[in-house]
Amino acid sequence: MSLKQEPFVVAQSVSVEGDPYNTNTEGVILLPDDSIPKVVLSVDVCIKQPDRTQVCIDTMAQIAVIGITFIGNSFDIKYEIHRNGGNIATIIDKMDFASNPGDRHTNFSNFPVLDENPHAGINTYELVCTALTGFNNLIGSRGLKATVITL
Repeated sequence: MSLKQEPFVVAQSVSVEGDPYNTNTEGVILLPDDSIPKVVLSVDVCIKQPDRTQVCIDTMAQIAVIGITFIGNSFDIKYEIHRNGGNIATIIDKMDFASNPGDRHTNFSNFPVLDENPHAGINTYELVCTALTGFNNLIGSRGLKATVITL
């Protein structure tokens, strides 16, 4: 199969320029500690020919965590890609790290997905993050990019 048209890109990003460990910093999101999903970015993509179109979704999220114990810490973050409110992909990132109270840990997760079955019309893609474990899980800089390819 060859491409008949140039792919086009729709993207949204947030660059946190200050302290990603501070909820008062513009753009920082605190994930609730009670497993409540949080939409952190979304993009709208118009699909004209769904039977001949694929959408490549690329995401990145900076997770910022502050250590709370002397014996080590861990956190589990669930990343989901939603299309029009329905989940099309999930990954769970579990991270264990040694620290002292107040130590800082940052993880940059990248989550690429190929949507081979987009719907005709407007498709809203969302990056949804859920803190499954851990406390004070923060989202700093983040990005969501949809590359639309017509086959």
